[in-house]
Amino acid sequence: MTEVVQPVDIAPPPVNALVRGELAEFIDYQSFTQDTTDREDHSFCGVFFDLSPSDELPLSYVEVTSIWVRGDLGPCTIWTTPDGHGGVPGPNRPNSKVYEQDAWRCVYERDHGPSFDEFVEMRFDEPVRLERGKRTGFYVHSKAQGDRAVVYDDQRYGTRGVVDDGRLVIWPAVAHLSCRPFGRRAPWGGNALRANRLFVGRVAYGVRWLLWQPEPQCHVRFPAGFRRAVETMVLCARQPGCELSRLGDEVIFYIMNKCGWDWFGENMTADGPSFEERKAAEQEAYRAREREERRTALRQMFGEGMSDQEVENLMEQVDDNPNLNYMLLNYLMYGDQDDDDDDDGGEDEEAEWDPDDDDEEEDEEDEEDEAEWALNADSSGSDDDSDDRSEDFEDADGGDEDEDGDGEEPASMDDDA
Repeated sequence: MTEVVQPVDIAPPPVNALVRGELAEFIDYQSFTQDTTDREDHSFCGVFFDLSPSDELPLSYVEVTSIWVRGDLGPCTIWTTPDGHGGVPGPNRPNSKVYEQDAWRCVYERDHGPSFDEFVEMRFDEPVRLERGKRTGFYVHSKAQGDRAVVYDDQRYGTRGVVDDGRLVIWPAVAHLSCRPFGRRAPWGGNALRANRLFVGRVAYGVRWLLWQPEPQCHVRFPAGFRRAVETMVLCARQPGCELSRLGDEVIFYIMNKCGWDWFGENMTADGPSFEERKAAEQEAYRAREREERRTALRQMFGEGMSDQEVENLMEQVDDNPNLNYMLLNYLMYGDQDDDDDDDGGEDEEAEWDPDDDDEEEDEEDEEDEAEWALNADSSGSDDDSDDRSEDFEDADGGDEDEDGDGEEPASMDDDA
């Protein structure tokens, strides 16, 4: 007898499972580099800063492959920590990790020769992944004695200090003035951190672009042209007589899943401005708001009775004088300690740590490092600028020529910068 096999009704897999299961491995990967501005404002031992994926474009995650910096360099290390470095410790920064070495992972360690004019690449053995919606803290440090190891910038007045190219965001930085990784003391004693600084260098990274999937939370992250293409494909598949009507939804979704996110344009809104135009408008609005705050600060500093014309004249003088500009910036950032916003780069530099919290062993090590730094400060560099190095050290310790009083080496004043 012939056995009769009864048909079995097997439901097709869900559309989402089909798309995810077959296509999750096919993710487009592209490499980019992002440079920061480089004004050669300062140099010292290291810098803390955060990186994060941008929310602008439909990316899955970012992988940082290398960081480029310049300076006298020497024995360099790069460290990372999840959820950002946390800023300068203080009452408003309970989660700061800039002094907690155990919270960091060393991803790079190597000696480099001096390179004050050209960036030097420091490539990681394994890429550092940046998850969307989260910051990752980076710490570039050199153990070299002296104040020329790593170049960085001041955060300029009227700027947010945030660099966003639509894929990677570089956040404002904190400078580190100790030749000991995570050390608490500057070479002349006192606080080793300087807030409101900017990373100077280059970040090399790759992007894993998001694949479109038939889910609302995924669909809205794609550009307007891509969303219209999806809607057009689905509507055509519903029209009798259209060849697409022969295909099931899972095939339509499969096709759209294979399309690149930018195949139908990169603008996220149908009729709105481009990413570059929106960023420019945001910067302009930010500058206008900061300029109004500047007027208010000048009135508070020099008298509420100033006329509008007097305020404008004074603002022109401040614009033309870097020292006055720096003084006003500090007043705006530290005049109200409650206004401590990481987006604006404002952080509390003063109430950061108590030297009594250090144990005696660490104090002795710091004192030895300070003494060693002082000895090397006069002998580092060429014979022509050895006197300048000594004067810089004296200025940092309370001399007259350190205009901003932070003790950092003004890199732009170096002979070979």
